[in-house]
Amino acid sequence: MPFRIHTLHLGDLMVPWTHAVVKEPVHCWYVTDGTTRILVDSGMPGPAELKRRLNLDSTGGGGEALVAALRRVGTTPDAIDKVVLTHLHFDHAWNLDLLANAQIVLQRDELFHAIDPVPTQRIYYLRETLNAVLGRRRPKGLRLVEGDIDLVPGVSLMKVPGHTPGIQAAIVATDRGRVALVSDCGDSYANWYPADPDANPRPLRYLAGDFLPGLIRSEGERVYAESMRRVLSRADIVVPAHDGRIPRTMPDEWFQIPAPVASGQRQT
Repeated sequence: MPFRIHTLHLGDLMVPWTHAVVKEPVHCWYVTDGTTRILVDSGMPGPAELKRRLNLDSTGGGGEALVAALRRVGTTPDAIDKVVLTHLHFDHAWNLDLLANAQIVLQRDELFHAIDPVPTQRIYYLRETLNAVLGRRRPKGLRLVEGDIDLVPGVSLMKVPGHTPGIQAAIVATDRGRVALVSDCGDSYANWYPADPDANPRPLRYLAGDFLPGLIRSEGERVYAESMRRVLSRADIVVPAHDGRIPRTMPDEWFQIPAPVASGQRQT
């Protein structure tokens, strides 16, 4: 049976940005072929925790949001076999205590970076997440990988440094093509297709055919862009983590770039 991918919207971060506050959705993905059950990322803390720790306003999040989202797609945290953590930032790697039966799969470089991050990223790594990972027994509870690997038939992982040194993307084969769950390796369509007005409300024509690396990054612009280029060489569509326009169930919904909101239609 081919893999299906369910996007789980777990909440929203209210991120201060210059003179405004931007609502940034937080997603993870449930990937299954009916037998293997994989969760790609595990969400963020709840509003009270984020306010206390980071002074961030938010909605959703926490264990309740993850449990409810998994229930809506017919499963539970206890049923998950593997948790692919794209990276260990607070909005991607929380709730690991709920996933005690699963094996965490993580790039070794990401674990080292979480222990000693670049100074600008210290705020994004929470001690509880690091403890939850280091407390897992290997290899049953924790698998540290190095570089690109085949995780299971039909699902591979790509190391895509840029946002962090050890961030990874999951490439999932469906009966319609290959989906790249890219997380924060370009966290919106505007990063991937910056010159396209359907992807970017303020298109950057001079970046036609190229990428707009994210502002939060540990690596140089060329390294970040090369990671994005490698992803596109391996996948038919990309699904970023913090864009509210991503497909909800794949391969039922399938597009490279979301259509303009006004049209109410999707591009394929």
